Amino acid sequence: MSKKFIPLIGLALLMILSLSACVRSASKAPQASPTSEFPLPGSTEDVFGQLSAFATQTAIAMSAPSATQELPTEPPTEEPTQAPPQPTEAPPQVNEPQPTPQFILKQRPIPKTYTLRKGEHPYCIARRFNVNPITMLQLSGLATSGTYPTGTVLTIPQSGSFPGDRSLKNHPTTYTVQSGDTLFTIACQFGDVWPEDIAEANGLKLNANLKVGQELYIP
Repeated sequence: MSKKFIPLIGLALLMILSLSACVRSASKAPQASPTSEFPLPGSTEDVFGQLSAFATQTAIAMSAPSATQELPTEPPTEEPTQAPPQPTEAPPQVNEPQPTPQFILKQRPIPKTYTLRKGEHPYCIARRFNVNPITMLQLSGLATSGTYPTGTVLTIPQSGSFPGDRSLKNHPTTYTVQSGDTLFTIACQFGDVWPEDIAEANGLKLNANLKVGQELYIP
């Protein structure tokens, strides 16, 4: 062997011994204390494990929000406000028809005699007083048929009744005055109505002059 290679071989042996000493010293190194954040590597596997743990912690730290990052907040919900009550309109007033005045008929005494007025006749008086017309004419000394002028005096029976319907027209109602009408002739048109009742119901005198077209209440 050449003398030039002896120092080279010795150098190589020294390098091998140094590497083995490093490996042995590294394998016997003390374990890191639990309080150390990153333990010192003891082997190649430990180095890769620490790198993996370091990478995992780094990823977690990057994904966590920073202290200065503002977290999204929900917008405040506005409570619905109630609309002010609308003023209610008053219902339109309806002009209701006025009720027909109610007139209470009085119980009037039957006279013993009665003098016919213009436009009256005995059958009209018999209906008004609710007596038998034939009996009335006989008591009056008058024929049961004929004409009976104004001023004829009739004797009125105090008993009996009119044979038939006393009313000639339905009432209460209203009546429009015609030419020549009086309260007496109007009462005869309705049959069982007294002219005194028509006058009192309309606030008139018994001998009032009526106007054509005037409205009268017939009780």
